[in-house]
Amino acid sequence: MVLVTVIMALATAAFYGAGNYGIGADQLCHYGGTFCVHPHWLGIPTLLLTIWTLFLRVDRI
Repeated sequence: MVLVTVIMALATAAFYGAGNYGIGADQLCHYGGTFCVHPHWLGIPTLLLTIWTLFLRVDRI
């Protein structure tokens, strides 16, 4: 679960950087143009996934 959370966070950061600063925007925005325009569409599920992952980790302690 932690691995999926990290991958989602990296994807959100990549699309945010491509959409707002043009970092690697040519190829990344070609395949995921919607997420370059609206990176918060990935950010909100990533935040919820992070909260859920922390909830599951605390439950097992």
